[in-house]
Amino acid sequence: MASRTHPTVPPSTRRRPARRSTDPDAPTVQLGRAVTASAPAAPATTSATRSTRSTKATTPVTTVTVLVPAHDEEAGIAATVEGLLAQDTPDWLRIAGVVVIANNCTDRTAEIARTYPVTVIEMARNPDKKAGALNHGWREAARDADLVLTMDADTVLLPDTVAAMAGEMRANAVLGAVCARYWATPGRGLAWRLQRLEYTRYDDLRDLRGWRVSVASGAAAMYRGRALEQVAAARDGAPWDGASLIEDYALTLELKARGWRVAAAKHAHVYTTPPSTFRALWRQRLRWGRGGMDECLKRGWTPATRQDALSYVLFGFSVFFRVLFLAMLTLMIVYEVPFRYALIGLIPLAVMWVERVTSMWRLPGRGAVDVALVAVLLVEDVYGFFLEWCAVVAAFRCLNAHRQAW
Repeated sequence: MASRTHPTVPPSTRRRPARRSTDPDAPTVQLGRAVTASAPAAPATTSATRSTRSTKATTPVTTVTVLVPAHDEEAGIAATVEGLLAQDTPDWLRIAGVVVIANNCTDRTAEIARTYPVTVIEMARNPDKKAGALNHGWREAARDADLVLTMDADTVLLPDTVAAMAGEMRANAVLGAVCARYWATPGRGLAWRLQRLEYTRYDDLRDLRGWRVSVASGAAAMYRGRALEQVAAARDGAPWDGASLIEDYALTLELKARGWRVAAAKHAHVYTTPPSTFRALWRQRLRWGRGGMDECLKRGWTPATRQDALSYVLFGFSVFFRVLFLAMLTLMIVYEVPFRYALIGLIPLAVMWVERVTSMWRLPGRGAVDVALVAVLLVEDVYGFFLEWCAVVAAFRCLNAHRQAW
């Protein structure tokens, strides 16, 4: 596998030069460029200079509008907006606007966002949650943009993320959407460490697939304006499905059904905040699993869904054989059947161990605890059981039509 360079983990503290408001609690933007006090003398105009200026003047500019749906995100909205305002963009790319949609908020999310030069839209009664916020923001402020970037309010972009994503879209006209490679923000606790390792392994899988993805992850995804218009035209003027539990996956399937490709932008990195407890993680994965199965069943066997549908079938076989193995092991213990070991049976275990170790070794900011978790194997296996059981419950509720909350 090709080696890769990981982005530097964002520091926990930032330099704060000058505040943008008189609010003592308002965070500030770290400016990306120094501004000189006086401009240099104008160079002599030559024919080559005029030619260069003419070329720059005729180069079409691609516009991107950023939509940030935020539900009670006062703790993280400042870092998210700062990351957006600190983006370095090339001459051909312009961020036309940053729109924060305060979605059913009961905290200071909108108030904090207004201390920055961004547009803030408040939605006090939004039954469609995140999808409704995205649809409203798109109709109000992003419909004329060439590209639309959507991101979670607990996600922070690296300074070149927008340019890297837009560059992928510019280089490939059949791309309807790209998503960023996401990593876990600095945190603590067992749930955080296990998810951080999981994110790294998923990134390896994307690399093996040539950066093809099943879903344009909602953490940070960039869409082509024309593609969104096509989906909206078939869905009463709304690209995102308010009835879906995972609106990013539903939109991805709609794009694929219309011939667009979806991929991960190899050089675009973001940091996102994972659930801090296993209870919150259970709710998140239950929604993801149930939502994915719902979307596949809703659309049936199509070119856009068949790969994901096959993965659900293979997952079912995997769970079946795992249960069969545990049942056999239990019966052997109960009936005191002697165990016999064969070295060849350790080969799959050794391969799995090597894969986990090499994946962990590429983890940004790895520590001794991460090495120990992977080396022992048992903890990650239990975590795998946890995720599989969550998927089984999601499948049961999906097939039995149990309602799953957003």
